[in-house]
Amino acid sequence: MHIRKFIANIVKKVSNGLKVATEKIVAALVEAARTISYVETVSNKADTLHRHIKQNSENDLKKSFEFNTQKAVGRMGLGRCALAVDTTAELYYGKNGKLNVRQKKFEKGADEAFTYAVLSVVDPRPLPLMALPYKQGDDLTTLVKELLEYARLLPITIEVVLFDRGFYIGDLISYLSSVKIKYLIFVPQNKAMKRYISQTNNIASFNHEMKYNKRKNWWKVKTRIVILEDSTKDYHWCFATNLRQSLYLISKYKQRWQIETDFRVHDEARIKTKSNDPIVRYFYFLTSLILLANWEVNRLLFPTICFKKYLKQVQEDFEKEIT
Repeated sequence: MHIRKFIANIVKKVSNGLKVATEKIVAALVEAARTISYVETVSNKADTLHRHIKQNSENDLKKSFEFNTQKAVGRMGLGRCALAVDTTAELYYGKNGKLNVRQKKFEKGADEAFTYAVLSVVDPRPLPLMALPYKQGDDLTTLVKELLEYARLLPITIEVVLFDRGFYIGDLISYLSSVKIKYLIFVPQNKAMKRYISQTNNIASFNHEMKYNKRKNWWKVKTRIVILEDSTKDYHWCFATNLRQSLYLISKYKQRWQIETDFRVHDEARIKTKSNDPIVRYFYFLTSLILLANWEVNRLLFPTICFKKYLKQVQEDFEKEIT
């Protein structure tokens, strides 16, 4: 798959008539990603690019990214898929993040980060499908709903959606049940789970009622809690799910770890910026995801090529076209 049709499509849409050749912009973006550097370091067009990016909205970037996703899904012929949703953070050491950043004690001494909720295919082949900014004050369930409604319009069949313990949310479970999406959520071992564990010998399931607050009212939702004993590790797996109880749930849940692997690979192509503008940050994040997605498609033909080598080849291809 030729990278031009996808990254260049985004650049053209956000460039808003930028007179600089698209090839130069794409080459600079890929080189900055490959070297985990700033566009300013590899090109003198960063200020102009930023100025034009800021004239666009989050929806503009999402629509451009969707073009790449549709093409990638078609090329990969995914069919029936297990999806995962998770959040990832880009550390921020500035002082003007305001409500665009989330605050907590991150690693490396940072207490703020630009954070994104990401939807990915984790089986049969990994592929990032969409990412949304997760700002301070945002409702995580609302973001997940938007991601999954988007996924339901793609030419794939959703087999199951996998979540870690941070998504054990009553409102989210209520939504998943209402739209009949299969889900598997890793549940923290709270007081209720410990009570279920004490009643479990090898494997057991329990009907469980959750209460959650929404719009200043209390709501209830029912889910099934499945407890699975891992005798080799003296550990119990606790899941909220609408799947059948089975030891298979453990191996299915472990597929979720693919999205964490994707985040680590994505970090190898992170385009740095000193900009505080959330649109610029979002643009660079999505561009790195596109590079990751197109590498995954490229691996259909060249399964042994590593991500960094792929980026180098793409960068060299565009440099040749410029000269």
